[in-house]
Amino acid sequence: MKNRILRSAAAFCAGAIAMAAVFTLLPGKLAQAPVANGNDKFSMITVPLQETGVPEGVFVLNNLTGLLVGGAINESTSKFSYRYVHNVAADFQTGNTPDPKYAIVTGPANLRASGGVQPAFGIIYVAELSSGRVIAYGFPRPTNRNVGSTNPLVILDFFQFAEGVGQ
Repeated sequence: MKNRILRSAAAFCAGAIAMAAVFTLLPGKLAQAPVANGNDKFSMITVPLQETGVPEGVFVLNNLTGLLVGGAINESTSKFSYRYVHNVAADFQTGNTPDPKYAIVTGPANLRASGGVQPAFGIIYVAELSSGRVIAYGFPRPTNRNVGSTNPLVILDFFQFAEGVGQ
């Protein structure tokens, strides 16, 4: 009985040492997640621009005007060299809504390049309560060609989560 316990303990220790060696030798994947924060006046998110997650873009949604503005740091200059602007209120047609209610989140997506434009690795999802819609937006990855220019956001698709919920 004593030998059996010793063999089990030795096998467990050998397995633990082997696993520790594997985790030490294999490169670890850095844990990263998009960030979202806001209040009733504005919301702010970060979006991965590349699959590695570095660098990220930052977007601010003005909940009062429906204007979504973003920027990304140029790693060479450490300045915001890339700008994005889009009026989401026009997409939701909230012109008659006195107080639209927006929610914004982001997620990764490995979209295909088209027309020579490489899309960013992240997608922005905006929902609006009175329309009952969620719209997915894509945008171009920062490159040397679009430094200093204002880049558009493009509607990828939308779905109805409710039929005009109202306020």
